[in-house]
Amino acid sequence: MDCSPPLSIVSETQPLPYRSLQTGQWVKLICGASYQDMPTIRRLAMIYALAGVDCVDVAADGAVVAAARQGLADAQVLAQRWARDGSAHQTPESGSRGIRHDLSQDLPWLMVSLNDSEDPHFRKAYFDPAQCPPECSRPCETLCPTQAIQFVAASPDHSASPDPSGVIPNLCYGCGRCIAVCPVQNIVAQAHRARPEDFPTEVLHQVDAVEIHTQAGRQPEFLALWQRLKPWRKHLKLVSISCPDDPQIEAYLWDLYEIMAPLEIPLIWQTDGRPMSGDLGKGTTHAAIRLAQKVIAANLPGYVQLAGGTNHYTVPKLKELGLVASHLPSKAEEAILPQRNAVTPGPQNQQRIAGIAYGSYARSLVMPLLDQLDPMLPLLLETGGAGMSEASLSTIDRTEDLEDLKVVLDQARQLVGALKSRGKVYASAEGRNP
Repeated sequence: MDCSPPLSIVSETQPLPYRSLQTGQWVKLICGASYQDMPTIRRLAMIYALAGVDCVDVAADGAVVAAARQGLADAQVLAQRWARDGSAHQTPESGSRGIRHDLSQDLPWLMVSLNDSEDPHFRKAYFDPAQCPPECSRPCETLCPTQAIQFVAASPDHSASPDPSGVIPNLCYGCGRCIAVCPVQNIVAQAHRARPEDFPTEVLHQVDAVEIHTQAGRQPEFLALWQRLKPWRKHLKLVSISCPDDPQIEAYLWDLYEIMAPLEIPLIWQTDGRPMSGDLGKGTTHAAIRLAQKVIAANLPGYVQLAGGTNHYTVPKLKELGLVASHLPSKAEEAILPQRNAVTPGPQNQQRIAGIAYGSYARSLVMPLLDQLDPMLPLLLETGGAGMSEASLSTIDRTEDLEDLKVVLDQARQLVGALKSRGKVYASAEGRNP
């Protein structure tokens, strides 16, 4: 079967996310298919947009999508301010470093995740704290990566101030670590279905891409969901299929392709090696890479993107295995790429990965500093706002108040830039700063 698409000349009108996919530099941020902490999602989208990601993946929830969109708008405001007042290139006499970012004029695509049946990404932990033994050491509270589990002493007047102990649903993204460590097995997982019918139709124009989470053997369930997605398809720029490993995965993915064909937009196969584990250690990336190699060998139409266990170790290992290009594409190489609506990559990229999605590791990298950013971000984002002059805003850039923002941006840029610069951190962002 010849899956090679027609060739065309790349033009600057092609959005950067698409060009990144074609050249093997695609990087996606996963906020979590069940994560609904809107303030944090807004900040994550802002930080990683400034760090240069091509896509932000969020829960299929209208409020969550709005929060992510606001985060992308915040990134634009900051980038434009820094470009106007020169903050991106400042080196104050105090020795403070200037702000560096990699936000393109093409904003990252916004993706929402759906599931065709029960899936570990679509669940939340639950337990009754009244059933917890008083002497319990509460390992669940310590282990929870988002502080979703909290034990708070009840008010003497319980009716006036109910005890909020237990799982805070909006903070839980379903990693399941608490379930495994509970010494009395008091914690359970409550599954849910992200259905396209429940998503506000008026919000569809804000969504650029959709990801379907599935598992081998679910052809009927996938077909039913794909048919119900018909009203969405005219709005989409990309479809992604996320599937964990299985002995029959190659045949299953081919079945899914036949269900979706013909496709007029790019297709990504997300190899979910070890779901929601990237922050546990560098060894978790091996499962994602093994699954990617298996899917690449299946020669499916579409692009292969790693997820599930990805972290700072992923790009070096991919480079060692020859699964990423050893250099950035030249102008001559970029001049011969598939058309924008092509489903398959060009021949030069068919045996390599097209990108990486970072989830729990990317979030854990910046979460400790997000709360510290909140006091000064409103001032930075209120350009021309009442009571805040542009001169006053520029002064903020020259104080130590921005050091936390510089640190978190540098960390995020280093993670994202590892693939985009083939393992080297960007020395300069001037080419992409709007």
